[in-house]
Amino acid sequence: MRLSVACNFDEALIEGLKGYPVYEVYGKVSKDFAGGGRPSFYLPTVDRKKVEATVKKVHSQGMQFNYLLNASCMANAEYTREGQKAIRESLDWCASIGVDSLTVGQIYLLQMIKKCYPQFKVRISAHRFVDSVRKARFWEDHGADCIVLNETAFAREFAALKAIRDAVKCDLSLIVNNSCRTDCAIAGTHASSLAHGSQHMPGRKKALPLDYHMLFCLDYRLREPVNYVRANWIRPEDLHHYEKMGFTNFKIVERNTPTPELLRRVHAYANRRYEGNFLDLVLPFNYPEESYTTEAARDAYSLTRAVKYFFRPSQVNVTKVPKLQKLGKRMGLLYPRQGASALYLDNRKMDGFIDRFLTTSCIDVDCETCRYCHKFADKALTIDPDYRRDVLGIYRDLFNDMHEGSFWSVPRPADFVEAARLTRRVAQTAASRLVPSMVPPPPPEQPIIPSCPMAED
Repeated sequence: MRLSVACNFDEALIEGLKGYPVYEVYGKVSKDFAGGGRPSFYLPTVDRKKVEATVKKVHSQGMQFNYLLNASCMANAEYTREGQKAIRESLDWCASIGVDSLTVGQIYLLQMIKKCYPQFKVRISAHRFVDSVRKARFWEDHGADCIVLNETAFAREFAALKAIRDAVKCDLSLIVNNSCRTDCAIAGTHASSLAHGSQHMPGRKKALPLDYHMLFCLDYRLREPVNYVRANWIRPEDLHHYEKMGFTNFKIVERNTPTPELLRRVHAYANRRYEGNFLDLVLPFNYPEESYTTEAARDAYSLTRAVKYFFRPSQVNVTKVPKLQKLGKRMGLLYPRQGASALYLDNRKMDGFIDRFLTTSCIDVDCETCRYCHKFADKALTIDPDYRRDVLGIYRDLFNDMHEGSFWSVPRPADFVEAARLTRRVAQTAASRLVPSMVPPPPPEQPIIPSCPMAED
């Protein structure tokens, strides 16, 4: 077993990895010309100085550092003189600080790095969705040293996995704790959107870093909870099935995860067992408040960060943005979770789930006819009904604003009234958790007559 672990650039994480079969960590600066696979607002604030110090620390403990240049799209800026200069300057810097390997999401970068920077091992991003022998051979034939296999559709297709492992000699990596929906139909556009969310290109106007794809999928999962079960994860208890086929390289995500939660994930997979809520290992949000142990971690939900990334009055109706805050606090999305998790997938009740997939593919199966995953969801998954009702209600309201257009329109007086009421309710809810007896109940609200501003123009 070799573990590749997301780096949040907390020294305590690097120290905590001692004694585990971790051969590398991976990460990058918060923003640069090339961009990466996650938006800047979602990640710790990291500059080059921090990366350089982390590379040294990692090497001192006998591990490697993988730097991410895994953007799926650079808007063709890589084919300009300015883009070439920026990319090569980044690669020169990576070489100077001793980066061991690079993850890329484009054939051009693979070819260019292999020709001009042969000292680097190059890995193909999961956002290239490699899930067949033909795709794997293509990347190996063109110089890839490692391929991260498709993160959305592949973890339980054992015949295809074995065929790929038998067909190529390069290293193959499997993401073990991905929460994406199986066979996600919007994964390609999501990857492109994420890439633009961490790019800093001179002359390009900053846009609202709205991860609409993620919001859509989180809502979809609450509407259809079976998707928590049929997501593309691998349980710690099932790793041996993959090792039997020759897979030894397992990747643990996410880079926004606080250190105690990342170490929880490493411990579970290294020990091949986890007791309790399996969603602790796979969700990229819903982290408990006590896990935010450093100022850098707590910055994820600071007012300064919210204003920096989401105050875009020339682009969106800023009176609607508090609805994102309301959603975030109720879901533990960028904000810390208060109390016990409303989402619980009993890992012990998932024992035996893998058995069907060892011999049967899902590629040509209608889930609504099969309903195997539904049965395990009914048995093992619990969702607090108040949480589900609240969150789905927030999504309906937020998506209505986005779809009918008021989220993007110039604010109206009624919008400011609505925003003030929402902000007051969010503040009162937060305060009530701290000092319940000191917070008076909110006064009765007068209804606001909805309008469709785009239709009036």
